[in-house]
Amino acid sequence: MELLPALGLSVFIGLLILENYGYGYWMISRPIFAGPLIGLILGDLPTGLVVGGTVELMYMGVLPIGGSVPPNAQIAGIISTVFAITSGGNPEVGIALALPIGVLAQLLIMLAWNVNIILIHAADKHVQSGNYRAVERIHLCGLVVFFLIFFLASFLAIYLGSDFVSNLVAGMPAVLTDGLTVASGILPAVGMAMLLKMMDFKGYWPFFAIGFVAAVYMGLSVLAVSIIAVALVCAMQKMASSAPSALDDGFDDEDDFATEGEPAPDATQHILSKAELVKTFVRSLFIMTSINYERYCSLGFCYAMIPALRKLYPNPEDFKEAMGRANEFFNCHPYTGNAVLGVTLALEEQKALGKDITAEAISSTKTALMGPLSSIGDSVFKATFMTIFAAIAASLALEGNPIAPIVFIVPNVALNVISRWLFVKYGYEWGTKLVARMQSSDLIRRFVEAATIVGMMVVGAMIVGFVKLSIAATWTIGGAEINLQTILDSLVPSLLPLLLVLGYYGILRKSEKGMYACIIISFVLGIAGKAIGLF
Repeated sequence: MELLPALGLSVFIGLLILENYGYGYWMISRPIFAGPLIGLILGDLPTGLVVGGTVELMYMGVLPIGGSVPPNAQIAGIISTVFAITSGGNPEVGIALALPIGVLAQLLIMLAWNVNIILIHAADKHVQSGNYRAVERIHLCGLVVFFLIFFLASFLAIYLGSDFVSNLVAGMPAVLTDGLTVASGILPAVGMAMLLKMMDFKGYWPFFAIGFVAAVYMGLSVLAVSIIAVALVCAMQKMASSAPSALDDGFDDEDDFATEGEPAPDATQHILSKAELVKTFVRSLFIMTSINYERYCSLGFCYAMIPALRKLYPNPEDFKEAMGRANEFFNCHPYTGNAVLGVTLALEEQKALGKDITAEAISSTKTALMGPLSSIGDSVFKATFMTIFAAIAASLALEGNPIAPIVFIVPNVALNVISRWLFVKYGYEWGTKLVARMQSSDLIRRFVEAATIVGMMVVGAMIVGFVKLSIAATWTIGGAEINLQTILDSLVPSLLPLLLVLGYYGILRKSEKGMYACIIISFVLGIAGKAIGLF
């Protein structure tokens, strides 16, 4: 393709794919929608339908669950469609290149996630100084990072042709690409260690161990561990209630929490209005803009919270502390994560009103919620809802039916808007009612303890799925092959990820600059370990 058309088409493609991380998560870059759209632009809708539907089916089970970055379906579908059309309307050409393009795109997106680590550390100093405008600008710089990655990849592929893509994938140094893949699996350990530091690991480590053991030896998901944690907390609270009056102090009777001579808790006292909830909802569309391997969507969470925090904390010092809390590790499905935003708004509001809500309670509640809500979002919205409509639309596309992309996009856009707003709204309302029942200092202590226990167990389980590190090296001794990873697994499965997180936790506790050391160690371990054949 000639230079100017290639530039124009690449800009459009870059902006289109940007929605996948940068703005909204609208699904408009999925192959089943973007393929026909590119076909319409290039004047060959039938080829766009066939390639888009085929690539959608190829990548249907390849979903970015949790912190994984699989081969990218969006870039694969779009570039494959371009190649198919520019080769004379041959769908087979684009379909054949869909997998190598997806793998190359995976590496480029991993690069963007690592570049965004620079952004979050640039924002940290502004969070500490309370310069929220700078924090917002730095977060939105993630749009530039992702756009440049998508634009450059698209332009080089379109302008130089399909042979360039094939040769580039085949010619990349395996040590570098594989080393970065290993480092990407290590980096989440930094965020896990930060969570342990925030949630009083020394006091609650047994629950962390329970969550880890449940995930490793019983194969339980984060959602299952979360349910067990909640059940365990309820059992502990019930066993601790020995006095008859204590046995009746559940959440059923609001008057139980009012002291003698005082009215029942007032759940109507608010600082935030609907305007702040709407701003939080709108900003939540950008929650993944600076997603990275260290703290995932922490800066996006902070960005969404800023308008409400400014109203809640007119005192600069209080505002800085609140921004710091909002900038802690956060990873959740972009839809259900809005419920965490809503509950956090309620807790911050009650803290601003002078209620006995501690920073620890806010952090622990946020951590306890994001695990199960993420599992629900991934399984219900991503793996089920999207897949059902993608399958229906793909079958229509392969028949050449132009209504296929509409069948896919309409329900997904509706789900995006409606669920995000309702999760913010009802998360805030539920959180407000919960805090209104917590005038008893003992109940607040119990709530903090319960949230911390659930949070610890969730982090213990998350290590197994998020932190990926295994030894690939083998040795032959006396004619017998020795695999060190097999030996480690026979002792404690996922031992290396566990030791890595605990090691990083120790570094973070001893040094204020420990975070930078942990990041450097992660990259050195990944690349050097791959170079010597250790990983």
